[in-house]
Amino acid sequence: MGAQSGERPYPLILFYVLFFMTVGVSLPFMPGYFKTLGFTGAQSGTLLAVGPLFALFMPPLWGQLADRTGKPGLILLVTSGGGAIGYALLSRATTFTEALLALSVHAAFASSITSLADTLALHHVQRHGGTYAGIRTWGSLGFVLASLPFGFLIKEIDRTTVLVPFILLSAAALACALTLARLPGRFHEGPKPSFASAFALARQPPVILFLLATALHWIACAPYHGSLAPHVKDLGLPPWVVGVSSSVGVISEILVMATWSRWAGRISPRKLLLFCFLISSARWTLMSLTSNPWVLVAAAAAHGLTFGAFYLASVEWMVQRAPGSLRATGQTLFVAATFGVGGIVGYRTSGGLYDRLGGHQLFAVAAVMALLPALVMWLTPQPEAQVPVPAK
Repeated sequence: MGAQSGERPYPLILFYVLFFMTVGVSLPFMPGYFKTLGFTGAQSGTLLAVGPLFALFMPPLWGQLADRTGKPGLILLVTSGGGAIGYALLSRATTFTEALLALSVHAAFASSITSLADTLALHHVQRHGGTYAGIRTWGSLGFVLASLPFGFLIKEIDRTTVLVPFILLSAAALACALTLARLPGRFHEGPKPSFASAFALARQPPVILFLLATALHWIACAPYHGSLAPHVKDLGLPPWVVGVSSSVGVISEILVMATWSRWAGRISPRKLLLFCFLISSARWTLMSLTSNPWVLVAAAAAHGLTFGAFYLASVEWMVQRAPGSLRATGQTLFVAATFGVGGIVGYRTSGGLYDRLGGHQLFAVAAVMALLPALVMWLTPQPEAQVPVPAK
């Protein structure tokens, strides 16, 4: 049914905008900030791998606490505030050890923010109507609102790269304290899934192949997310190239999200993922061959497929594979394998390879690497039925 009168998701929209404005600055520009501190590519890769490492185990812990207390909004406040504290510590860090500790504090909290916000968004849709995509799109818009002007306004990458995300995340925490933290919620009705059911799902050969493909894809994407800013800097190009590239990428992601329901049903998730992996390889190939700022920006338009369509198709693939009682478990497996394992391996290895090879050759390696998930997905059967849940 339609949304009830007065029940608009304005608090959620505000939080999504503020939080993803934080990401719009930190994701593209933080690697460049590490370079200004004198860190090597390997050290920067290690720092960038902190978030994926904590993403392996912290979201389920915070999620379990949210379920048991029945107050996910309050837990979102705690994680947002803790993430802001981590950024405050990072703004004072001058050594690799200090930066590592600060980012560990940040990731221990912030790695769970999106899953908690998504939980609140899905609950709102369930009770009051609307769509999750309609709410989540505001986050992507927030990313653009921060990333694009930031790249133009700064003359060089400095401590502002940390202070701006700190201020924005603090504002998100304040907004949450005034609104979302006061919302009660008991979102998970029915029996909880067992560990046996989760293991049964994870042991399915198609699921194993699927998770391997998504992890390999994210490893191939790591040079872009972790080394774009240093690459642009080493090419002697201005910081706006990073901001504009990120904004073009997110705009293409928004277009995919906004039109998804009109065309995605015409192609299976397996075939769409295969296509996304091949487009990703072409994207990295182009970036390995050019030093032109506008070609780099143009290549970012493929982000709508490299990430947007990839993410949505992956969610749909797992929905088709996992039964209703294991929907959350299936998505957790996808996130842990892709952004956890894939992020750790990708950021750690790409940072070291950047030191040895430089940006152009690193993207050439990524182009070849992107063909591996395409091969795995070609070998992965399209799910036709849900995995049976074993009795406890």
